Amino acid sequence: MRSHAEQPKDNSQLLTEILDELTLRNPDVLSALVVSDDGLNVASGIPHNDDDIIALTASDLIDMASDFCKRLEQGGLVRVVLEGEKRTTIVVKAGTRTVLAALVPAEAKLGLVALSMRRAADQIASIFG
Repeated sequence: MRSHAEQPKDNSQLLTEILDELTLRNPDVLSALVVSDDGLNVASGIPHNDDDIIALTASDLIDMASDFCKRLEQGGLVRVVLEGEKRTTIVVKAGTRTVLAALVPAEAKLGLVALSMRRAADQIASIFG
């Protein structure tokens, strides 16, 4: 039997694995996506109908929140939490040019989700250098 060398994974496969791990660890995650700083949907985990619009909005939200942090001298932006009556959106920086966004039910345990998102964001940042 011939042994095949394992092919290196491309960025898309790596991102999919990271998002899959995030959603496996957090069953409350309804949708998760990686977004470029120009608002493009780079990768989706548990796709949502409006992923492209969500990606653009997440990018804008991070830009506004970063500017707000600078104006108030809060230091670098860590995350944005947008709480609605039914759902909560968490957006974290994942490197210099990407962000990770997740949608969870309003009653979800945000600490656990935020911790897993930070871990995933660090992995995403390492992919894009």
